[in-house]
Amino acid sequence: MKTNIFISQIIVIVFLSLISCNNNKEVSYKLRISNPIIKLSLDKTTKISTPPSCLYKDTNGTEYITFQNSINNEIEFYNISSQKLEFKIKPEVEGQNGVGFFSGYYIQNLDSIFITNGDNEEISLIDRNVIVKNKFDYHETKDKHPLKEFYSTPATPISILGDDLYIVPSCNRWAKVNPVAAYINIKTDKVCDFSSFQYPKFPGANNKMKRAGVEDHMSRCFDGKRFIYSFHFDEDIYVCSPNHNNIKRYKIKSKYINKVKILNDYGNLTPEEACCNPNYGNMIYDKYRNVYYRVAYPATSIEKDKKGIELLMYGRKFFSIIIVDSNFNVIGETMFPDYTYNSNFMFVRKDGLYISDNNCYNPHYSDDVLSFVRFKLVKK
Repeated sequence: MKTNIFISQIIVIVFLSLISCNNNKEVSYKLRISNPIIKLSLDKTTKISTPPSCLYKDTNGTEYITFQNSINNEIEFYNISSQKLEFKIKPEVEGQNGVGFFSGYYIQNLDSIFITNGDNEEISLIDRNVIVKNKFDYHETKDKHPLKEFYSTPATPISILGDDLYIVPSCNRWAKVNPVAAYINIKTDKVCDFSSFQYPKFPGANNKMKRAGVEDHMSRCFDGKRFIYSFHFDEDIYVCSPNHNNIKRYKIKSKYINKVKILNDYGNLTPEEACCNPNYGNMIYDKYRNVYYRVAYPATSIEKDKKGIELLMYGRKFFSIIIVDSNFNVIGETMFPDYTYNSNFMFVRKDGLYISDNNCYNPHYSDDVLSFVRFKLVKK
């Protein structure tokens, strides 16, 4: 009798364990192509390969895709609904309201546009009438730590928390303190760095004759609570609290990359070698689905008629996107076809992830039209 009771208990435990395992079973996701497609007829002087871009929604709910036209030193606003250029904002280069030739921007609203300048460690705040409202110098922190230039791009956008403007200063191997992040208090002009989080040192990329190397190849996104840093030559990502005192590492590995290969840091690397190299790309946050997307570039080879310098600008030969949940577990990965999409141009909207299909070797490529294809996050 005792034996029967014992066997029954074992069966119950096994059954409950199976239920538990089934409940905790990882659900795999993928990105599936879907309509609609956004097609923008570009201004004649706008180059598809170079402009920083970002989404902007005005107080009426109108959505725009914005681009920096470097030739004209202006920001172009394309209405997503009409898919047409609606207006431009062109900061002055010199004079009382001059911001120089800018490289990157962040639009808080049309009367609060932050302009980053590659010629100096300065950020200009302008309004829609291109009047300079303020300028913020960040060449040095309050603790006398020197900081290098910062560009607000889709990969490393400005983030604003309260009165603090968070930036990503460039790497400086020559400095004793080499922080990845810093902030500027826009009320007091105080500049502080997060010296607890330094640029990582990658084995095989230790050329001290250069101020920076592959360390600068990275991205940062903010999910409302945490900053997430994705270095292109590191399997791990770094998840930081706003004050950067709490830093956690998570391995976000592509199933298509056995091991990351460090690029030659001595200037002898050809563009063709670079665009065939196995490494990671940018990481962005999808607030509507509470997931992250990390780009991965598996090792490959390219045909002799393809130019490496073009592929680097237009999203490589192919890539995958790793799907990561809010606890930083990999829950899926989608591979994209050869010579079709541009991994440098993607953004998130309420209805999905949009990826540009303006790869220069796509048969449908056009210099005059920038198009984006929608992808939906679905269970496999």
